[in-house]
Amino acid sequence: MLRGTGSGEVAAVGFTAGFVGAAVVVLTARLLFAAGVGPALGVTSPLPLTPPDVYRPLVWGGLWGIPLAFLLRRLTSRHRLVGFLYFLAPVAALFLVFMPRAGAGFFGLDGGPGVMVNALLANAPFGIVTTLAIEALGRRPLEQRQAVPERALRS
Repeated sequence: MLRGTGSGEVAAVGFTAGFVGAAVVVLTARLLFAAGVGPALGVTSPLPLTPPDVYRPLVWGGLWGIPLAFLLRRLTSRHRLVGFLYFLAPVAALFLVFMPRAGAGFFGLDGGPGVMVNALLANAPFGIVTTLAIEALGRRPLEQRQAVPERALRS
């Protein structure tokens, strides 16, 4: 995956794919709240979809997608497994840095254990969606994949 691509292209694909993965996380969090799962777990309000609040998770998702793209470029197999498990890295940052800075305590436990469970559920799709987006965005155009000389087409 992403073999033969330059670092700039890998970073661009990773950011774009991470942005898509983060958009899915934001929508998943909204769906969990709308379905009543979030409130049952102690979440008091859904993630906002209005600017400027929605930009922060999308940009952070894009930034988290960059190292994933470089990691997947190095792997020879098990891309999707690694991609799925990769969601734990941004979740660790959420639990250990961002939630405490927002006053929710480590792992969000000041809001109760349900907040932590809701954050895990909402963020779970990030790694696999980002990996699938990297796969889709990293594909070579058909013209580059088929190395058929023009002479062969004319005959």
